[in-house]
Amino acid sequence: MKKIPLLLSCLFASTILIAQKDTALERRLAEFMQVNEKLELNKVLDYTYAKLFTIVPREQMLEALQTAFENDEMSIKLDSLRIDSTYPVFKLEKGSYAKVVYSFNMYMLFKDAEGDSLSAEEKKEKNDFMVSAMAGQYGEDNVSIDAITGFLKIQITSPMVAVKDQYAKQWCFVNMKEKDPLMDRLFNKEVLKKLGSY
Repeated sequence: MKKIPLLLSCLFASTILIAQKDTALERRLAEFMQVNEKLELNKVLDYTYAKLFTIVPREQMLEALQTAFENDEMSIKLDSLRIDSTYPVFKLEKGSYAKVVYSFNMYMLFKDAEGDSLSAEEKKEKNDFMVSAMAGQYGEDNVSIDAITGFLKIQITSPMVAVKDQYAKQWCFVNMKEKDPLMDRLFNKEVLKKLGSY
């Protein structure tokens, strides 16, 4: 007989946890990861926190992204995008926020200048230099040269903020960088403090 109240409380607790899962957030995250992996940059910006465009115009942001992913010096591809963890949603004033940690592989191919064909030794030197330079930023274990494609492979894990407020009627996202003055322009101190506590 004592087991019945215990079972009911366990059932009630699990119902609360299920109710706390924000399916709209999960759906938007899945869509966001998909358009990122396909490098549909205009669509990526549809999921980007619109307050960012009050600082950097959307057209300028799109142009910068297009140039970063494909230019005369290199091309970039992404794969294996996944959500590693989603922290609980919290509400402050008129906004809802959540910290999300995601990871992916970034492949960078550096193009040789026209008519500039490097010897195998020169290519190796160039690759070693790039691995060393990127290892300083992303960690030695996360940077390598893909033996098959010759691409520089970087495994990246990064936090971002999911936000829904007057600038974003549906869940939208923006990368979260420590000590980035942009964060102070996007979010108030209370929101940043709560996000930093996870």
